[in-house]
Amino acid sequence: MKSCIIIGGGIAGPVAALALSRIGIKCTIYELRDSPATIGGAINLTPNALKLLASLDVQVAGCVVNDIEIFSYHTGSKLADLSFRGPSGHAVRIVREDLLRALLDAVEKADVSIVYGSKLVSINEMEHGEGDVEAVFENGTSAKADFVVGCDGMYSATRMKFVEPERVPIYTDAASAYAIVDGRELKAPVHFRETAVNSGMYGSLLSSFIDEKREKIYLSAAMQAEEQKDKDGWKVRGADHEKTVHEIQRRFGAVAFTCLPELLGRVEEYTYYPVYKLAPGGNWSREKVVLLGDAAHGMPPQGESTGLAIEDAMLFARVLDKFSGRSVEEAFVAYEKTRRPRIDSAYKQAVMRWSRVKDKSWAVQKLEELFTRAWMWYMADEFEKNFAYDIMKEEIVG
Repeated sequence: MKSCIIIGGGIAGPVAALALSRIGIKCTIYELRDSPATIGGAINLTPNALKLLASLDVQVAGCVVNDIEIFSYHTGSKLADLSFRGPSGHAVRIVREDLLRALLDAVEKADVSIVYGSKLVSINEMEHGEGDVEAVFENGTSAKADFVVGCDGMYSATRMKFVEPERVPIYTDAASAYAIVDGRELKAPVHFRETAVNSGMYGSLLSSFIDEKREKIYLSAAMQAEEQKDKDGWKVRGADHEKTVHEIQRRFGAVAFTCLPELLGRVEEYTYYPVYKLAPGGNWSREKVVLLGDAAHGMPPQGESTGLAIEDAMLFARVLDKFSGRSVEEAFVAYEKTRRPRIDSAYKQAVMRWSRVKDKSWAVQKLEELFTRAWMWYMADEFEKNFAYDIMKEEIVG
């Protein structure tokens, strides 16, 4: 196992390339888009994710997050604090584009090539010649390597054209609309320290600082919504913008915090993001092709999805290193057996959290608020263990 084709130049692809390069595997990344780009707003990098990035010499800067405060946006009362502290430090809220830029800087220093404008159309197992797998692209080019890693997200061409074509994204009946607002001229006092989830009958509204100077505020509305095909991560403009503004005001305008209506009123442009998931289980590999990140186990965003993709890449590199001299198929099986339990647990948590953004009655909302307090108290130790988890110490099965 000396060479690797990585499909996808978002977050998971560059991390996989950096991790695999560390064990002597020559990687080339092939990205669908013509230039660096990533879909999504701000993300929360957990302490364990930051530790892994630092081990790859990837340095990031954003707003330090020690806790996420959970509020009722109807009454203004605080329901709970969710600690994001771990043995290695705190979490960081950062814009996805800034994380991608930091990863690409590290990839360049690691001498990993990225080929843009490369839309995957097929993968072929080679019987003879250089390499065991061939990836064919729409622009007429092709590449060969010992194995292929699909890091191309929820709508993975690697999965749908080779690994498991019948496993397609499933709409969750929910969507998010997010924006970034300049908070320097905000008149109303901000009710949160770093990050808040403001929960209510018609969804939840995340509000968070995203930069070291705490000048920019990220807003993300999570709400029930009908499916709108072909509008994944699209900028809302014209009539659609007015419709989105009206819908968010209807859901979140009457809140107990004066800063939120002011922040919503300052939004110039929303990005609309329908939320999909893959069915649980499924195949993560076939022959000499393996899937990492959302391509393998796409789930609704849940605060640590990016961290899970980073963990995937680091564990995968560890497994390949341990299985050096053995078949790549054996390594893929060992990776999946080792990784499945943590992913299955995270998947269940993500689906449960997003089910709670659906519209509900006043009585159900009140019950959920009581449940939130009790649940956070009950799960405090579990959250602490989660942020102390170290994928580099996970015992490899097989």
